[in-house]
Amino acid sequence: MADFDVAFQWTMQFEDASMSCQQIPDATPAGVAGPCFAISGINSGAFPSQFASIAALPQNQRASAVEAFYQAQFWNTWFAQLASDDVAKRVFDFSVNAGPGTAVKALQQAVNASGGNLTVDGGWGPLTLAGANGASPAALVSAFIQARVAHYEAIAAANPADAVYLKSWLQRAQS
Repeated sequence: MADFDVAFQWTMQFEDASMSCQQIPDATPAGVAGPCFAISGINSGAFPSQFASIAALPQNQRASAVEAFYQAQFWNTWFAQLASDDVAKRVFDFSVNAGPGTAVKALQQAVNASGGNLTVDGGWGPLTLAGANGASPAALVSAFIQARVAHYEAIAAANPADAVYLKSWLQRAQS
């Protein structure tokens, strides 16, 4: 079974490598009045109550609250059942960065590219889990990276203003 701590540490290298849990300026999600801030990648516009709770804590207590937030919001029983930590940490990270449905679609695409035959619908279930666990972890990671890269490239192509993020998105995806 996949280890949450492995996935969490992987994601934190991109969200807050030093785990300083400092409040910093961040992008404002669509439909949200700014300005927005983030603590370890937790955006005040996307998760206002959770952000406020963490921001209210003394600095030395934020790290455990940040970890609890990511486990509650993005880790789930399906991720935990993935056989490969290398697969699970990437799916978890993409879930944090692009949303759970998008991450699962990329996993389903990767399973299919590795010889599976899943419906690509973004929904977790026993077939997605079995397909992921039945694939070669190395092949699945490679195909998942390709699906994630294609997702980011499509965003940049459809929204030229977002192209400024493409280099960092691709670095994150190809890690």
